[in-house]
Amino acid sequence: MPEPESLERRRAALIAYDVCRRALTPSDPARRAAMRPVLDAWVQMIADARAAGVPVIYTTPVSRADAADVVLLPTDLSTETGVPSLTNAVEGTEEAGFPDEIAPRPEDYVFLKRRPSAFYGTGVAELLRMLRRDIIVIVGIHAPDGGVEG
Repeated sequence: MPEPESLERRRAALIAYDVCRRALTPSDPARRAAMRPVLDAWVQMIADARAAGVPVIYTTPVSRADAADVVLLPTDLSTETGVPSLTNAVEGTEEAGFPDEIAPRPEDYVFLKRRPSAFYGTGVAELLRMLRRDIIVIVGIHAPDGGVEG
């Protein structure tokens, strides 16, 4: 069996991408049961990062109820339909909040996203530079869907 890879903790940061109740603890019981293993994996990943002294950075997709504050680029739109591939939760609602099991702590960082990117217009890139973190671990449900474009 190969040796597990290790990270230089002093250089690493964990980005918990699109963390919100709507995604991880949906109201539909069947969907909630299906998402439970995902939430359990988040609990472990975040606990491991904190124990290792790795900063945890949350990004969560929120907007006003009328979506007037969402800024989309052409790359944010579905090529088939021309509409956004991801919709935000309404800021301040329960579904936009964090599941209790993985709620941010005072030492964590929280960034609200107005478009489907963890970096564009959020301040995350600037924080990573300030913290001198250049090894980034991104975990999330929609991360491959354009969430890491800069």
